[in-house]
Amino acid sequence: MKIILTSVLFLMVSHLAYAAKGSDAGSMSLIKRQPDSILTVTSINTGIEQTTITAKGKMGEYGKVYVTYNLSLNADRTGGFVHGSGRGVVDADTVAAGFFKGIWRREGSTIVMHNVVNLADGSQNFDIITYDARRDTLKHEVYILR
Repeated sequence: MKIILTSVLFLMVSHLAYAAKGSDAGSMSLIKRQPDSILTVTSINTGIEQTTITAKGKMGEYGKVYVTYNLSLNADRTGGFVHGSGRGVVDADTVAAGFFKGIWRREGSTIVMHNVVNLADGSQNFDIITYDARRDTLKHEVYILR
């Protein structure tokens, strides 16, 4: 059952990644929830089976954000699955929370993640995150799913 769910998630994320780039006249168009954001990497923990990246920064309507990405490694260590969570301090009384799953791939020193995000308020996003290892930054593109 886990393999079936993982396969469905992979197909869904792959289709959304293709659609987000708008490369075909018949493709689905996604609308950005907010302007792109740049987060700063605060730590990287490399492991045999998983790498964990943590970051923080300002992220539009989510305020000051803290996020953790757990990247599982495929056999050749150039991609795999990613899952994690984030918290955003919107103001003195409001903290946003979200959880995500997706896929990632590495090209040289750059990692690109495609995640489906489920937020505590019921909204859902499709995020494209580009990690630049040379600059220790993560560029977040956030699209509305719900």
